[in-house]
Amino acid sequence: MQGMSKDKIRKKKARMRRIPMSPEVHQAMLRQRERFIDKFGREPGPGDPVFFDPDADKPAPLREEKIDQALSEAVKLAGTPPELAYAFAKTGLLVTEKNIGLLSEEDLKEWQEAVKEYRRRKRH
Repeated sequence: MQGMSKDKIRKKKARMRRIPMSPEVHQAMLRQRERFIDKFGREPGPGDPVFFDPDADKPAPLREEKIDQALSEAVKLAGTPPELAYAFAKTGLLVTEKNIGLLSEEDLKEWQEAVKEYRRRKRH
C-alpha cells in the first residue's frame, strides 16, 4: 500500500474484512468464478467484478438495470406471493423470517407499507 496516506490505508483496511459464507454462498461464488474463466479465459483478478456483464467483451460490472431485471425475474420464478414481489420491486427489500431482524425500523415500515398498498389496490 506504498504511496497511500495513512488515512487511506486505514480506510482500505477497514473495508477489507472477512465475512463467513454459508456453504450455498460458497458454491455460488465458485460457480461465478467458473463463469468468469469460461467467459474471459483467465482467473479473475482483484479488480475484476464478481458479478460481471455476460455481454461485455471485457470484465465489467453488471449494470443496475440488469441486476434489477434479473432479481425481479428470480422473484417471480420462485413463486413469491404477488404482494411480496410488489414490495420487493418498490423497496428493493425481500423480507424473510431469517432477515427481518436485520432491517432498520424505517426499512421494515417502508416494506410493510408497500405490502399494504398492494393489498389495497387489489381490493379496489
